[in-house]
Parts: sequence; structure tokens; C-alpha cells
Amino acid sequence: MSEPQKKRRRRRLKAPREEIAWFPVIDPDLCNSCSSCYDYCPKDVFSSAAVEDGLKRRPKMTVANPYNCIVLCSACMKVCAAEAISFPPRDDFEHYVDYLD
Repeated sequence: MSEPQKKRRRRRLKAPREEIAWFPVIDPDLCNSCSSCYDYCPKDVFSSAAVEDGLKRRPKMTVANPYNCIVLCSACMKVCAAEAISFPPRDDFEHYVDYLD
């Protein structure tokens, strides 16, 4: 290993997940339908939008399961080459998480 890996901090939510509005938003004007967010996310947050009649390219991506998203995770934003994914300000959600280590 060339560089020590950063240790992940274990977390516990202070509220039910359904009450925490932390999830990605996709700007359809920027999304290029590459599916990198879908391929990357292990929590099945993303899916393709419905195919439109006459559409000659892949449909845009959508946030199909927003509450599957891990609170304070924003890794999909980094894999989106089109910069179409955004999240609310992280600082607004830190109070929902207890760090266990």
C-alpha cells in the first residue's frame, strides 16, 4: 500500500431515516445519461427515467429511492463527470449523526 487508507467513522442516526431529507438531486439539464451514478451507488438510489417516444438516446437518470441514500454520503457526486448531482449543505445534517468511534 502506497498510502494509508482513511479510516471510516462508524455512525448512528439520531432520527428515523425517513425524517432526514439527505439525498441527491439530479439536474436534468446537466445529466448526460451516462449511468455512472447508477453503476457506482450500492444502495439502489438511482434509476433511468421512463423512455420517451421518439427519444434516440438513453433517458436521463432519476433519484428513484432517495431514502436509501446513506446520510452524509456524497460519493456519487464525485463520479458524475457532468456535475449533474448535488446535495444539500452537509453542515445542515451533521446534527442527525452520532459518531461511534
